[in-house]
Amino acid sequence: MTDRTVRFTESFFDRLEELLPSERGADGTPSITDFISLEIPSIRDRLALDAMNATLPTALPDVRVCISAGNLVRGFVAYVTIGDHDVEVFHISFDAD
Repeated sequence: MTDRTVRFTESFFDRLEELLPSERGADGTPSITDFISLEIPSIRDRLALDAMNATLPTALPDVRVCISAGNLVRGFVAYVTIGDHDVEVFHISFDAD
């Protein structure tokens, strides 16, 4: 098993902008920056180490999902494609409440 390079696409970050505010909320709602610094490293490391076992297949043959509990959000689903040497994370879903 070899480590893969993990890339987060522009559409992934566009989606984060839809889900999270640019500034941390007074009620503790995480910001985009909070998510990038506290959630993305663990997603990246998990996918780099063993992308196939860290994900589940979907109805689309080239798309897999990484489902996990989060530090800032209860849980998330990251949508990825896996190549021989890389992983591309292109979408994310979660409930920010």
